[in-house]
Amino acid sequence: MNELRQLARVRDEQLAGQASGAGARALLAAIVAEEPSTEDAGSRAPRSRRTRRLVVGLVATAALAVAAVMGPTLLKRDATSYANTAIDIELRGDEYVARIKDPFADHALYAEAFQAMGLDIGMELIPVSPTQVGGIVRMGFAGTTMDDKLGGNLEPDGCAFGHEGCFLTVTVSKGFKGRGVFYLGRPAKPGEKYQAVGQAGRKGEMLEGYDADGRTVGKVVAEARRRNLRVVFQIIEPNPDGNGFGMSRDQSAEVGDHWYVWAAEPEQVGTVRLLVTEKHLRKNPVTGE
Repeated sequence: MNELRQLARVRDEQLAGQASGAGARALLAAIVAEEPSTEDAGSRAPRSRRTRRLVVGLVATAALAVAAVMGPTLLKRDATSYANTAIDIELRGDEYVARIKDPFADHALYAEAFQAMGLDIGMELIPVSPTQVGGIVRMGFAGTTMDDKLGGNLEPDGCAFGHEGCFLTVTVSKGFKGRGVFYLGRPAKPGEKYQAVGQAGRKGEMLEGYDADGRTVGKVVAEARRRNLRVVFQIIEPNPDGNGFGMSRDQSAEVGDHWYVWAAEPEQVGTVRLLVTEKHLRKNPVTGE
């Protein structure tokens, strides 16, 4: 069997994504190292145009098979931008800037964009209270160096999320090595509980301007109702030294108006959670003050 017939027997599926397989190796070897015929050169019939086209076509097929394996690596090395329905990402100077177009998209779409840039970055957007929107709530690194950095912000600076032209953004240092993962705050959908919160009395939160710490439950509940807020309770147990606290195993006790509030936290849109004890404490176990 001559070389051309051997080439013709190589099936397409042996080439697709398998440039390192036996079929592909045989094809490439046959193309680049065809042995001379034992026939006399003068008596050999000239190769037809069809035969030459077949060889050229097979060479091109082999090249595509190799590219199927090597191509992604080569493309990632020089990639400077990528976009899908959820995120745009581009290289700006010494960092990649990713702009979130859909904060409720499947997380796989975010990872897809970073992978296209040659970055191993995991990202999840989680529901947070208003003052946490647009910030990195937590992050993690593995196999990275001190030069590898992640960041997050609103773009442009100082804009109000939800307004036209204001986007959540993420930055990743150029040359980022290893794996990075971070959780970015997004607005909560109706009924979603916050996974990260700011103090309820902070500007922009539901009890803005009101300090609930150390007040009686009756007073804080009255203020919450004045603002049309629903109230839930979490009973805490202070540490013996007064620094820090744990959650009581029994959350079934009926909280009275004479109990004390040590922190007020947003739970979800329209609901505030009060951390309470029955007895008054000389030191706030939440703040340590």
